[in-house]
Amino acid sequence: MKSSPYRKRYILLEGERNQLDRAVREIYREFKAKEKFRSEKYSIVLGDQFSKDYITSYVRRKLENISIITVSGTIKKCKSSMKYQDK
Repeated sequence: MKSSPYRKRYILLEGERNQLDRAVREIYREFKAKEKFRSEKYSIVLGDQFSKDYITSYVRRKLENISIITVSGTIKKCKSSMKYQDK
C-alpha cells in the first residue's frame, strides 16, 4: 500500500454541529472528500495524499470556528486523538 500514489488521509475536524455540517458540505463540494465518521463535535473526512494540503489550507483560510486536530493515515489514530482531546 505504501507504494500506491493514492494513499488515503483522514482529517479530524472539530467545531460546533451546524458549523461542521456546513464545513463537510463545502469540503465535499470543493475536493470530493467524504465524511467517514461523525460524533457530537468531531468529524473525520477522508481525502487522498494529494488533496490533504489543499483541504487543510482551505479549512484554515475559509472556514471559521473549525479547527484541524490531526491528519493521519488511519481512522483509528484520529479516533484516539478525539478521546485524548476530550480528557
